Amino acid sequence: MAIKRVYFEEQNFVLSVFYDKLTNVGLTQHIIDMNLAFADKAAVNELADCRYLTDISKLTGGSIALSTQMESGQKRIVNSKCAIVVDSDVVYGLAQAYATFSRNMRGDARVFRSMDKAVKWLEVADIREKILELADKVAPRSQKNICEPTRS
Repeated sequence: MAIKRVYFEEQNFVLSVFYDKLTNVGLTQHIIDMNLAFADKAAVNELADCRYLTDISKLTGGSIALSTQMESGQKRIVNSKCAIVVDSDVVYGLAQAYATFSRNMRGDARVFRSMDKAVKWLEVADIREKILELADKVAPRSQKNICEPTRS
């Protein structure tokens, strides 16, 4: 599973960096891990950095819907915000599906193309540099995003 999480206790905020390949199984495991790790925390805001995904060929809309159902009733998502940052149109579509499904259970969920806008919306600008440093450390920007279909 290519997901790295870092929790910032003072801000009650988690950065989840998704990189390389993300599958249905990987997403399901991420939700299980989040539910367990933050079972005692309320309203945990999350930034899901998906800019480094290179393969989502085994990720389906059904898995996205299931992941939101698995979060239902979890203390961590009630009145929380989730910002999903993407680079590709394909990932944007799946992220938008997640945001739409999860709005019924969470305070709000939005998809961004800009890390700065996501950080500002989540009100964690005071740790912006640390967020960017950690995300780049996990998956360097030199890694080519190949989730876009090839255009002729």
